[in-house]
Amino acid sequence: MDVFDSAIRTKGDLAGVFEYDEAGDPRNATAYFYLYRAQGDESGSVVDTIHIRSGAWAISGSDIVVRWDKDERRVGLFIFGALSAAFDTEAGTKHGGGYGKDFHADIPWSDSNR
Repeated sequence: MDVFDSAIRTKGDLAGVFEYDEAGDPRNATAYFYLYRAQGDESGSVVDTIHIRSGAWAISGSDIVVRWDKDERRVGLFIFGALSAAFDTEAGTKHGGGYGKDFHADIPWSDSNR
């Protein structure tokens, strides 16, 4: 099963996008978290990528949430409820990922009241 989730920043310029693609065979599956440009001349282009893992993975759409922090500075990927990867758009940094080794990485985040 392929899984996809995304969240666009309120001002509409950037989006966080998660994609798990089995490519016809779960053994060939890959999971990536992308930072996309959502508007402007380069709309739809990838700004940065975090490789989450490769290979078969028992997840569904309900296991994945992509959302922005309260200041809309960082977009995060939550897997099974835990922040697993994030892009900091102000600092230009990325955190987490790495073949699923550490889904509890120490990732900077500003919680919201959502």
